[in-house]
Amino acid sequence: MPLKHAKWITGIITLLLIFPIVIGLVGTLLPAFAYFPPLGEYSISLVPWRDLFAQGEFYASLKLTLITGIAAPLLALWFALSLLAWGYQRPFFQKIEALLSPILAIPHAAIAIGLLFLLSPSGWLVRLFSPWLTGFDRPPNWITVQDPYGVSLILALVVKEMPYLLFVMLATMKSIKARESLQVGQALGYSRFTLWRKVLIPQLYPIIRLPIFIVIAFSLTVVDLALVIGPNTPSTLAVTLLRWFNDPDLSMRLMASAGAISLMLVIVVVLAGWEVAHLLFSKLTRAERSNGKRFGLTDNLLRLAVVLGLLALLNAFVALALLPIWSLARRWRFPDALPSQWTWDNIDRATPLLIELTSNTLAIALIATLLACVISLVMLETKRRSHFTDYGKQHVFDWLIYVPILLPQIGFLFGLHVLLIYLNLNGDLCAIIALHLMYVLPYVYLTLKGPYLAYEEEYLLQANRLNHRPWRNYVLVKIAMLKPAIFTAFAIGFSVSIAQYLPTLIAGEGRYSTLTTEAVAQAASGDRKQVGSMAMLQAFFPIMVFWLAQFIPPRWTKWRLKFKKALNTGLIEKDKMC
Repeated sequence: MPLKHAKWITGIITLLLIFPIVIGLVGTLLPAFAYFPPLGEYSISLVPWRDLFAQGEFYASLKLTLITGIAAPLLALWFALSLLAWGYQRPFFQKIEALLSPILAIPHAAIAIGLLFLLSPSGWLVRLFSPWLTGFDRPPNWITVQDPYGVSLILALVVKEMPYLLFVMLATMKSIKARESLQVGQALGYSRFTLWRKVLIPQLYPIIRLPIFIVIAFSLTVVDLALVIGPNTPSTLAVTLLRWFNDPDLSMRLMASAGAISLMLVIVVVLAGWEVAHLLFSKLTRAERSNGKRFGLTDNLLRLAVVLGLLALLNAFVALALLPIWSLARRWRFPDALPSQWTWDNIDRATPLLIELTSNTLAIALIATLLACVISLVMLETKRRSHFTDYGKQHVFDWLIYVPILLPQIGFLFGLHVLLIYLNLNGDLCAIIALHLMYVLPYVYLTLKGPYLAYEEEYLLQANRLNHRPWRNYVLVKIAMLKPAIFTAFAIGFSVSIAQYLPTLIAGEGRYSTLTTEAVAQAASGDRKQVGSMAMLQAFFPIMVFWLAQFIPPRWTKWRLKFKKALNTGLIEKDKMC
């Protein structure tokens, strides 16, 4: 591809990424100041903000959002750092590393539904200790999920975010030369936790700052997790805004838009406060880090977090194991630890609905992820060829790609909804795929970026010297050698698409339901058997794709050679017969 054409393609793709973001933000910002032509509002005023600040529910929701949105990232970071300090370079820790991918692949709603089955007053945890320890013959009148303080929501966020942060940290270990630092520090007599606390964690934090910001933004704006397991009297601010946006009184959209803008400002303030707190903490602990002591009392905080982190991981796996159990249970009375009768009838009855939901889910996820892979390959090849790479500069696309991740979905998706209605694309499958693509593309691009730009181009150049067929060599040589990275990026993008709740809900308008939207909608219905079936499938497909991403690349070449040999053998036999 000529460089001139590549730049044109890059510019078009960048504009296509900018357009929905700008339209979404403008479509939310203008109604926040009472400019909303569909309702006949053509003048700018501060009435929506006065209405917002007069709402007592706004302050209660904001308080709950700040509590859960700050506590969850803090705990997730604490647990992840402690587990890494405890287990890095130890043989048994490799088993924990292998378990991270399944948890990362599972959508948020499936995790939340599993925790709901585990922690509710009639859940498996209470059943396990009843009646022999608790004395309960009936479910206790406890508020263990959807509690008013958001404890269950914090736990669900930690269970989902801690493996992600741990996965990111493990990927950066080589860049800080962790193995060498551990060897030198332990030779000098430093304990393992002290060495991590004084030497390695200060080096690690700047590298993982952006993933931490992504986790914070997610915690402050999550909708599906909060709907399933979060409090509802009041709910978090994102859920409150969703209810206001869907209110039959369309004038509520003005106040909801003001709330969405305020949520964006809250994210900025929290991220700034997080950085200030980190700087203050670094200054306060600088003397302690350089005092030369080989042990420290604060090491016990890391030891405590190891236990809590392992318990959080155990909760995640038990919660996921409960999904198929509930979907196959015929009779499961409290306080039995396991069903007394099993049946396939639950799945049989739900089969027509599950087939429809599964086909919608897979079609959207596969198309959006394939498009994201193609766009990422085009952008990365253009980046490699352009002068931006040579001079170490960043293309504007490299900065814009983070915007959909960091911005709250509730902040600009409703602005996009107005555009979809105007273009008569609301409820259209293409609109759903486009919104999914906007969130899948950043993860696919960022996953492929490192391996693609690190690829040794000499292999492709040598192939072109031997046989100058650039496109064929690009596919059979370069893409073939990058198979593991491409398959991994596809698996990550696929799981991101499966997990999308709000984009599907807004663009689909109920005409195209997926496993995620239906599972969240049915979570409060009390029919655990049907909800368990939906959540089980929702978790199954991403795990299967992740497994295929690990299984196929090492065997691809062997399969291709066998297929080519069989094909050639068949052609030879056909010629002999002729």
